[in-house]
Amino acid sequence: MPGRVSRRIQAALTVLLPSLVLLLPFPGPVEAQEAREVQQAPEVGEAQDLRPMEVADLFRQNSMGQVQLSPDGSTILYTLTPGSFPDPGSRHSQIHMARVDGSMDRAMTHRRDAANRDPRWHPSGSLFGFTSTRENGRQLYLMPVDGGEARRVTDLPGGVQGWGWSADGRYLAVLGGRGANRQIWITDGSAEGAMEPLTEHPTPVSSFHWRESGHEILFLADDGWDEGDHRRREAGFRARPIQRGLVFPDFLELHPTHLWQVTVGAEPRRMTSGDFIVQGFQDSPRGDRVALVVGPLDPHVDNRPNEIHLLNPATGALEQLTDNEVGESLVGFSPAGTHLAISAPRDFQGSGVSDIFVRPVDGGEWTAVTGAFDNTLLGGVWSEDGRAIHFVGADGVNRQLFRVGIEGGEVERLSDWRGVAAIRGGGAGPLAIVGFTTPEAPEDLYAVPWNRVGDRDAWTRLTDSNPWVEEVRLARTETVRWTSTDGTEVEGLVVYPLDHDPNRRYPLVTDIHGGPAAAYVNEFLPTSSNPHRAYGHYWASLDYALFLPNYRGSSHYGHDFQVEIVGDYWTRATEDIHTGIDHLIEEGLAHPDSLLMMGWSAGGHWSNWMLVTTDRFKAIATGAGVTNWISLYGQTDNQSSREWYLGRDAGLNAPNQPWHDFDHWWAESPLKYIENAVTPTLIHFPQADQRIPMPQGQELHMALKKLGVPTEFLVYPDELHALQDPRNQLVKLMGEVGWFETWLRGRGPWLDWTNVLNVAEEIEAALAEP
Repeated sequence: MPGRVSRRIQAALTVLLPSLVLLLPFPGPVEAQEAREVQQAPEVGEAQDLRPMEVADLFRQNSMGQVQLSPDGSTILYTLTPGSFPDPGSRHSQIHMARVDGSMDRAMTHRRDAANRDPRWHPSGSLFGFTSTRENGRQLYLMPVDGGEARRVTDLPGGVQGWGWSADGRYLAVLGGRGANRQIWITDGSAEGAMEPLTEHPTPVSSFHWRESGHEILFLADDGWDEGDHRRREAGFRARPIQRGLVFPDFLELHPTHLWQVTVGAEPRRMTSGDFIVQGFQDSPRGDRVALVVGPLDPHVDNRPNEIHLLNPATGALEQLTDNEVGESLVGFSPAGTHLAISAPRDFQGSGVSDIFVRPVDGGEWTAVTGAFDNTLLGGVWSEDGRAIHFVGADGVNRQLFRVGIEGGEVERLSDWRGVAAIRGGGAGPLAIVGFTTPEAPEDLYAVPWNRVGDRDAWTRLTDSNPWVEEVRLARTETVRWTSTDGTEVEGLVVYPLDHDPNRRYPLVTDIHGGPAAAYVNEFLPTSSNPHRAYGHYWASLDYALFLPNYRGSSHYGHDFQVEIVGDYWTRATEDIHTGIDHLIEEGLAHPDSLLMMGWSAGGHWSNWMLVTTDRFKAIATGAGVTNWISLYGQTDNQSSREWYLGRDAGLNAPNQPWHDFDHWWAESPLKYIENAVTPTLIHFPQADQRIPMPQGQELHMALKKLGVPTEFLVYPDELHALQDPRNQLVKLMGEVGWFETWLRGRGPWLDWTNVLNVAEEIEAALAEP
């Protein structure tokens, strides 16, 4: 059946994707570059049994979500979101259970008409709970570990927004209700009794957490409540005053948000007060402190700064631990509660790489324990003995596991692999749950003792999330390095055409990542969590080569590499991209007359810049990219990034706005040079994008139209910065492929809606098959 559907999908694309082989000879073999990391091609016989990647496969990928280890460390619960079309897959995510010895992995929920999430173990390990949308909105369900029918235990108007058991399992608390009636409800640990209100707060409770010991709950709630604003929402009135960008609450008055404590059977007690917002909190294991992330009340000041405070619950004393102009986040208390770790930009300033800072809870200075690690780090987990922190660290196109001691700051590299690791669970116990992916395999979960986490032979595979990949002949993915104009070594990835012949040159699609402080890595592309990540295996099946450069400004290569574009956004990155393409031409892979460019967000920025600074590309597809930095400053929800890159100073009171240096901001705007544009350009824009709003696309499209440059403008209604609707993702894909085919090979139309609808039907049929 998969083969039959696959051929029908390819047939539906026939009109759009003709004669995909560019028969231009290249004399002589391609020399292998030093230090390349290459996926070995399958044997001939093996390859003949596999099929190329197809459009349906881009929507087929299952993705891992929340992971929780059982109290005895023997089993995990995790969410799996199936790939889907035409609706987003999150609408039917499922709960799975797997043993850490690899002996079992099974689905505990099965209904495709419900989104199941938030799995948690009862402290006894005898049952677990989860929320589901199967009945009356999102409600809470309990299930024994041996399976059986899930039992619904709530019926709250507006559904359940949070829930959890007390540490001893005696009580079950639920956050639910609509409007001002969103409160905390409580019942016995098995939910056999009635749900009773624990709070009757005058404003809605926004979140809660059981304290580490006893029967006390910490919760957050606003000091004020606008009933009229709530009623206009309920009545469907969408007009409203907004703050700076829709990432902030969209009502005029903002109220302080504060921490409260309530003990079962007692009245709530206020823990904080003042003109600020408690954005998040974490309780110490020994119960003597609560760490708070505190932000400013007025978002017009800035959306970056927040400060870390320590609260003494017994006395109410609040100690401020940081005072700067950047944002910090909590890594957490050490297992014994003696130290607190946070993550913040290096030296608590700027916008380059971050460090993990550690401080004794009872007093002392912050120590940047990862100061010797000059690269991007992602997350951190305390070791069981509290003497070190494990973290994922960038290693160019790979992500490795590291350990740093909190005394002395010695960083130990624990792994050296081709791929991307993520710490997905396990906490400060002896066992780690690791997610791992490569260009040939989507992410799966593995269990391994922390003291052997870098040894792949010690890993136990827990899941096989995407078995369909074994049916697909995947492209060879290679790490490539070249020297840029100023002598800097730059790195990226190349995905080869599926039947690569070293004696031929191929059309080259250069796909620029967003950010710009991001990087392409050795993961399976596209990732289900990011629909704009390059779909390399599909381009390869169409006989294209794909180039994914990590240009200057990218993360994963240290602080200096990442911040080098500050104040001069384009020069070094543009040189890096061009010299990378030149390298692939010199290597004999790319044909110099068959170059194509695409990108989204910051990748759209560079696509627009290439449009006005070079004519080497046959066609460009640009998505959600800047045209005019000056107008963008007032349109975007994020001024701070523009102040950093264009204003050249991240300080809150620095002269870093456009009116301080109009000439510089205009000189960096692609629109200034628009009369140089000659390349046919497809423009994508989400209509509700607040990060790079659609007027940026309108400015570009209007200018190209007036200048007579071939252009089309695809608009995606109701979408924000990242496309979430699979239908829109399909239109984007088919539009890009069609645009390149039209201008590279002279075949059109660039977008045929009959083809789009036919392919959509075939995808839906393919995904419906067992």
